[in-house]
Amino acid sequence: MTVARHLGIDVGTSGLRIAALDAAGHCLWLEKADWPAPPTHHGHKQSPADWWQAFDRLMSQLGEEGRLADVDSLAFAGTSGTVLTTGADGQPEGPALMYDDPQGSEQLAALRQLELDPDAQLSALARWRCLAEERGQSGRPVSQADWFVARLTGQHVSDSNNALKWGFDAVAEQWPSALLERFGDRLPEVHRPGTAIGPVTPQLGRRWGLPEGVVVAAGTTDSMAALWASGATDEGDGVTSLGSTLALKLISTHPVSDAASGVYSHRFGDRFAVSGASNTGGRVLAAFFDSEELVSLSQSIDPTAPDTLGYWPLAGRGERFPVVAPDMSPRLTPRPNDPALFLGGLLRGIARIEALGYRRFAALGGTAVRRVLSSGGGAHNPVFARIRERALGVPVQMAEHTEAAVGAARLAALANGERT
Repeated sequence: MTVARHLGIDVGTSGLRIAALDAAGHCLWLEKADWPAPPTHHGHKQSPADWWQAFDRLMSQLGEEGRLADVDSLAFAGTSGTVLTTGADGQPEGPALMYDDPQGSEQLAALRQLELDPDAQLSALARWRCLAEERGQSGRPVSQADWFVARLTGQHVSDSNNALKWGFDAVAEQWPSALLERFGDRLPEVHRPGTAIGPVTPQLGRRWGLPEGVVVAAGTTDSMAALWASGATDEGDGVTSLGSTLALKLISTHPVSDAASGVYSHRFGDRFAVSGASNTGGRVLAAFFDSEELVSLSQSIDPTAPDTLGYWPLAGRGERFPVVAPDMSPRLTPRPNDPALFLGGLLRGIARIEALGYRRFAALGGTAVRRVLSSGGGAHNPVFARIRERALGVPVQMAEHTEAAVGAARLAALANGERT
């Protein structure tokens, strides 16, 4: 009987997904659990308790069904730039500030005064300083993936993908001296994604029906997990994650970065993934249409029609790529009376931003994109794919796997010395 060996857990914006791979790397199953949307007055914040309750409930269910009995490793992916703080006991000091929270602009300006590379990614570090200075949360900074690793192993570490937006130098693979001098007692030890961190605690292992000694690997961000899942292997391969937001990755032999346009480079094994993430994406579409409407109205859209509306679809104020504009407002007018025309304008606006992003990578010295693999919910819309292919000028294909949880599971396999 084929059994699950590696688990990947993608902790997203609206819920989490768990994927299981067998020893040969085949995806056996994918399960999900959602958490309640935060109250409107909470804005861009979420409760880590909601994350844990959903994860614990799903793991307990899977354990009762006997689906975890042969697992030997697991890894987490979390939303890039989401920040919370924890006390000495590992407990959260308050809600997490999500990746798109606009707070921290003053702290970011102050951090830019330090002797750092001008292209250093500091958005998550700035949110941490905002929590410390404006809310009195003096604990250590933690990403979503970091927090789960700590809950399962008791070790407060991070990975080089999540740590990038804390100012970690992914090329030198170390913290800059200016950050160590100021925050050294708070910054975590950082490992490459897929590095074995430690075993699941015996108490949690028994609770979920896991074998003794299941290894927890250093995790990654959601968009990097999508890259691992996609099947992208060659220089010039691009991967677009069409989830709540729009995240782009391009495989490159050398790193490219530019803080002014939100471009940075992650480690991807021995190579790099040139990266950028826009605030446009599926969350904007969900504000106007439900899933059934998106399917039915898309059938009425001509994918070859020109982009005459010129939208820049955003769910709120602020853009982070391919331009960094914290005060940018959504551009969603004029609005046609026909909902299909309006949806078409939104899809073309997202596609235009995607094309601008890949062109920005090339302008900064990155490899010109040769093909784009698509993941995320928006990847399943064939009309949207044709609109994007027209805007990009290169083939657009479905990724080998479209779930970030599968990419996280592939990192879990690395922790046991396997490649899937």
